[in-house]
Amino acid sequence: MRTLDPQTAADLLRTTWRIRCFEERVAALKRTLQVHGLIHLSVGGEGVAAAVCAQLRDEDVVYSGHRAHGHAIAKGAPTERVMAELMGRVDGLCRGLGGSMHLVDRDRGFFGATGVVGGNLPLALGNALAARVRAGDEVTVVFFGDGAVQAGHFHESVNLAALWRLPVIFVCENNGVAEFTSRSEHTTVELVSDVVAPYGLQRETVAGSDVPAIFEAFGAFLERARAGNGPFLLECLTHRRRGHYEGDPERYRDPVAEEEWRRRDPVARLQAHAIENGWLDPGSAGAIEREAQAEIERAVRFARESPYPEPGAAEPFVYALAVGCPEKGPHTGPYLGHPSATGARPHGGAGPPESEVTFVRAINDALARAMRADERVIVIGEDVAEGGPYMATAGLADEFGRDRVLNTPISEGAVCGVAIGAAQAGLRPVVEIMFIDFITLALDQLVNQAAKAHFMSGGQLSVPMVLRTTCGAGSRSGAQHSQSLEAWVAHVPGLKVVMPSSAADATGLLASAIADPNPVVFVENRALYFRREQLPEAPERLQLGRAHTLRFGADITIVATSRLVGDALEAADRLAAGGVQAEVIDPRTLLPLDLETIAGSVRRTGRAVVAHEAVTLGGFGAELAAQIQDAAFDRLEAPIQRVGAPFTPVPVSPPLEDAYRPGAGEIYAAARSAIEWDWPEGKEPPLTTAGGRDFRS
Repeated sequence: MRTLDPQTAADLLRTTWRIRCFEERVAALKRTLQVHGLIHLSVGGEGVAAAVCAQLRDEDVVYSGHRAHGHAIAKGAPTERVMAELMGRVDGLCRGLGGSMHLVDRDRGFFGATGVVGGNLPLALGNALAARVRAGDEVTVVFFGDGAVQAGHFHESVNLAALWRLPVIFVCENNGVAEFTSRSEHTTVELVSDVVAPYGLQRETVAGSDVPAIFEAFGAFLERARAGNGPFLLECLTHRRRGHYEGDPERYRDPVAEEEWRRRDPVARLQAHAIENGWLDPGSAGAIEREAQAEIERAVRFARESPYPEPGAAEPFVYALAVGCPEKGPHTGPYLGHPSATGARPHGGAGPPESEVTFVRAINDALARAMRADERVIVIGEDVAEGGPYMATAGLADEFGRDRVLNTPISEGAVCGVAIGAAQAGLRPVVEIMFIDFITLALDQLVNQAAKAHFMSGGQLSVPMVLRTTCGAGSRSGAQHSQSLEAWVAHVPGLKVVMPSSAADATGLLASAIADPNPVVFVENRALYFRREQLPEAPERLQLGRAHTLRFGADITIVATSRLVGDALEAADRLAAGGVQAEVIDPRTLLPLDLETIAGSVRRTGRAVVAHEAVTLGGFGAELAAQIQDAAFDRLEAPIQRVGAPFTPVPVSPPLEDAYRPGAGEIYAAARSAIEWDWPEGKEPPLTTAGGRDFRS
C-alpha cells in the first residue's frame, strides 16, 4: 500500500492548488459572463481528485459528473484547454461543443463528465467490462455525489458491478447535500457505504479533507482492483464550498457549519501536513501556489486568444464517420419475402446458393458471423445466453463463451449504459432490449449518453453499439408489449434507426449496424420473425441510409416500413389489377433517411402513400410526408396519404387488435384516395407562376 512521501506530497499540493486557482478564476470569469452555461465548481473537494488521479495510469479511465473540472485537471487535462472549453472556443478540449458539464480528454483517460446525475455510473461499468474482455489490468474510476445514490442507475450499476466483479472503483464525494436539499430530506441513510453493503462491495469511508487518508485508502483499492478483485467504494465525506452552481443563492447554508468546514480546508491541511513533516518549507509551499496562479492566468490568456467556432462547425460531429461501407446509391432488387416484388438481382446472374430460413434465424446467423469475424463484438441482455424469448441469440454462448454473451439483470438503463461504456472503450456490443416498450427505461442512456457522446466530446469518443429490440402488435400482448415507438428515437441527432422488413435485409443491415461507429437502434417486428424465405448463404452487407425500391410503377409511390412492406406489395398487386402501377419503396433506415430515392420516385409519380404500424399521430410518417412535400411539392397531384394505427393503446381482444393493425387494405384505400383525388372546383393549384414558368417542367 502506497503512503505519502515528500515528492508525492509536493505533487498533490501542486494539483490541489492548480484546481483551487482554476475554480476561483472561473468563478470570477462567470461573474463577467466570460465563461458560458451552467458552472459547477469543486472548491473544497480538490483533495479527492488529486489523491485519486495521482495514482492512475494514462490507460486507466475516469468518468465524472457535472462537477468535473478538478477531476479532468487531476487526470492530466491541460488547464488552458479546459478553460478554452468553458469559454466555448475552438481550442477547447471538446472544440467548444461540450462545455463545463461534458468535458472529455480521451488521450489522458478522462472519458468524460455528464450533466445527468448518475448517468456516468453504468458507462464506467462498460469500460471496466471492456478491460476484462481484453484481459488487461486497467481500472475504471467513477466519481459521483451523494445525490446520485437515490437514482435508479446507481443501484442497477452497483448490483451489476458486484455481480460481474468488475475492476471499477466508485468514488463518492459525499457533501451531504443534493443540489439544494440536505441529506435528511432525501434519504434516511447517512453513509453511502451503508447503502452499498447489501450488494457486497468492499468499501471504506474517509474524511474528504484528509488527503493522505484518501491517498492510502484509494491506493489499497487500486492495487486489489488491478489484481482482478472488485468492485470497490471509496466514500469521501467532503464539503462543497460554493453553491450547487455559480449564481446559487445558497439559502440552505448553516454559518456555523460553514466555518467548521473552512477550518478543515483540504488544501490548507495538506500544505500544513507537508510542512509539519519537513517535506516542504513555507517558502516552497508558497511558490507552488504562485506557480499555480500563474499557470491559470496563462490558461485564461490562451482561451481568450482562441477563436469561437464558425457557424456550421457543429454538424460534422453529430455522427462518427463510417468507413468500409458499400458505395452510395439507391438499391433496387427483389424483396425475397414477397413473390410480387419485381426487379433484378443487384449483381445479376443466378446469385449465390440459397437456403430457407426464418427472419429470427437470419438475425441469429448475422450475430454469429459478426462474432466470428470480430472478437470485439459482444452480446448482452436479459436471457441472451439462453437464446432470449425468440431464440435470436440461441447457441451464441455455447460457441463464444459467457465472457462474450452476458446475461444481465432486469436493468435496462444500466444494461444500455454498460453497452455505451464498452463501445467507448473499443468493443462493439449488441444489447438486446426485449420489447421497444422497455426502451423507456433506457432512454436516458440512449438519448443523453449514446447519442451525444461523439458530439459533446468534439469527436473524441464514438459509440459503436447496436440496440436490438422488437416492436409491433398482433401477439395479443397488450399495450405495454406491442408498441411501435421508432419515431421517438428517430427524433434524436446522433442515433441511427433501422427497420428491416425481410430476413435478407435483417442480415445485411445488422452486419452494417455492428460495423458502424455510431449507436444504432435496430427495430425488428415480431410478426416477421417466423416467416420463411430464401436467403443467400453469404448475404451481402447493406448500407445504412440506402432505400430499397422493391417494385417499379409510374402512377403512385408507396413508402412502407417493416411489416407493412409486404402489405404494400399486396396492395400494389390489387392496384395493378385495376390498371394502377405502384412503386413500392422500403426506406430500410429511418436515420439516415434516403430522401433522394423516395422524393425522386414521388416526383415521377406525383402521388404518395406513407405507411407504418405506429400510431399515425406523431409517427415517423408525418416527418416523411413533410420531407416529401418539401422536395416534391411542385410535382404532387394529390395530398400525401398516411396510413398508421389509430390513436389508442394496443388492445388485447383479438377483434380489437386486428382492427387496430393497419395492413394491405388500408394501404390500398389510401392509394385509391390519392389516385382518385380531384381538386374542388375553383381550388385547383396554379400550373404556372406569375412569371409564366410551368411548375411541372
